[in-house]
This record gives sequence, structure tokens and C-alpha cells, in this order.
Amino acid sequence: MPTKSELLSQLHSLRYTGFAAKLEQQATAHGLPIPFLFAIASRETNCHNILGDYINSEPHGVGIIQIDIQHPIARQARDDGTWKTNPDPLIEFGAKMLQDNLTTAQQTFPNLGPDQCLKIAASGYNCGMRNAITGAQNGDSDRLTTGHDYGRDVMTRMAIFQELITEGA
Repeated sequence: MPTKSELLSQLHSLRYTGFAAKLEQQATAHGLPIPFLFAIASRETNCHNILGDYINSEPHGVGIIQIDIQHPIARQARDDGTWKTNPDPLIEFGAKMLQDNLTTAQQTFPNLGPDQCLKIAASGYNCGMRNAITGAQNGDSDRLTTGHDYGRDVMTRMAIFQELITEGA
């Protein structure tokens, strides 16, 4: 988990590169808290627009919020280079996926609070919603996530990003 100082540096980088505005626009359009989408970008890439998650020397994650190449939009963006020149469609795709995850979590667990549903949505972004829901039904949506802490880590980052934004950082 990065320190508050490291997340402040990431926030400044997001603003400097213009990615803060792109993430804010898609978070707002998809009913997600802005710091939540910042936290996803932070967990995935430390807020850098990159190719990542290399498997056999081939990048499987594309862009600042690492859309997997199992999705045609990511494979195409990786192969034609638009992940770098036009990252907006990937950010929109990821925000829509998170919105769908959140809706699924809210419908599956109507008695949970907003933050608990956001955690499940984040877990699902990493390991798939079926796995996140099964994990949540058995006590922890992070049971099958990378490091067994993805959703929890995203929620911690989200709280720090919210604090930094509130402080006017």
C-alpha cells in the first residue's frame, strides 16, 4: 500500500497528464465516486498509462486502469497503439465495467452499505464478479483477488484520495 505522500504524487501526476479529468468524467458519467476510479488507476498502474500484466512477454493489461486483452477493445488498442493516443475508450469501458459490478453487488447484497458494495465491485474488477460474490458470501470478496486484498486496498486508496481532494491537495 502506498503512503499518503505517494498517493499525493500520483494525484499530481494524474492532474499534470490530464488523466484526472478523463477519470473524473467517466466516474461521473457512470455514477462512481471519483476517488474510487483514481484508486483503481492507482492499484493497477500507480496512475500511469501503460501496457502491463505481461504473460509470456505479451502485455495483457492495457491503459491506466488495465483493461485485459480478453476484451476486444483492449486487444485492439494495444495492437494499434491507441491505448496511448486515445485512452478515453478504455477508461470508459473500465468505468462501465465497474458500474455494472457495483449494480450487481447492490442487487446481490441489498442490505450492504455503499462502501461494502464498492469493495465487492473492485474485487470483481480484479477476479470477476462471480468470484467476488462467492467470496463475499463466504466472508471476503477478496478471497480470490491478487494478493487477497484488491478490494480492501482500493477502498483504502479511495479514502486517502478523498482526503487529499478534500484538503485541496
